[in-house]
Amino acid sequence: MAVRIVTDTSCDLPPDLEREIREIGVIIIPFTFRFGLEECQDKSISMEEFLARAAGNWPTTSIPSTGVFIQAFRECVEAGDDVVCITITGRHSATYSAAVTASQQFAPGQVTVVDSRSLSVGQGLLVLAAARAAREGKDPEGVVEAVADLRRRLRLFITLDTVEYLVRGGRASRLSGVMAALLRIRPILTLIDGELTVLDRPRGRKAAKQKLMELARGCLPAETIGVAHIACEEEAQALVSDLSLQTGYPEEEILLAETGMILATHGGPGTLGIVVVSK
Repeated sequence: MAVRIVTDTSCDLPPDLEREIREIGVIIIPFTFRFGLEECQDKSISMEEFLARAAGNWPTTSIPSTGVFIQAFRECVEAGDDVVCITITGRHSATYSAAVTASQQFAPGQVTVVDSRSLSVGQGLLVLAAARAAREGKDPEGVVEAVADLRRRLRLFITLDTVEYLVRGGRASRLSGVMAALLRIRPILTLIDGELTVLDRPRGRKAAKQKLMELARGCLPAETIGVAHIACEEEAQALVSDLSLQTGYPEEEILLAETGMILATHGGPGTLGIVVVSK
């Protein structure tokens, strides 16, 4: 009997680490988005194609259904394995609830659902830790402990080029302190117990990136540093270089990943994030 890890496509990692978790056997369940009546799976097309199509018809999004989770869990359980499922933060998505409902179709202990209280590379690092713990032969309790330990030390800071896309998707109303004036600034967000919260309201892109790095430095010494972006790879690569210079963390070890389409729908092009796992 082994432990299989299940997650959703909010989980972002650089290509080499995504290959690693897939080789370990992690099941990644896709969100879906729709252009009118046409439905597509998250990460099934390039970001360039997604943004070109979205320019004239901004998509709507859907979480994975309970039935999809049941199917994935059953595949693992019928093979004799236990399951640990790690989802996007339940404070901003019903995905966690759907997975919990699905887990109730199985015997106690067969499926454990964990709220990452994070997203993107933050969630990705938790999934990676779970997958490696499972590969080492840890039982479900040991895998969950590894995730909980990392989650306690993980911070994610995000700057948006605009909150326009959060407003379109109905997410802005859930951010503490968000006002109409935010449309004119670049807010700095973090996740506190899974809830997106405004930390600062710098005016201008340069000031926003400087604030991101200031927040990252406050989490040192770091075990891991990563950068996530939406359709701004050159800017993200420059941020990696600046982070290395300002923190002393080796540039080649800073993770760099682009999000999928679901997060792009709500964050919009130009979103940047820094994740830091403190030692």
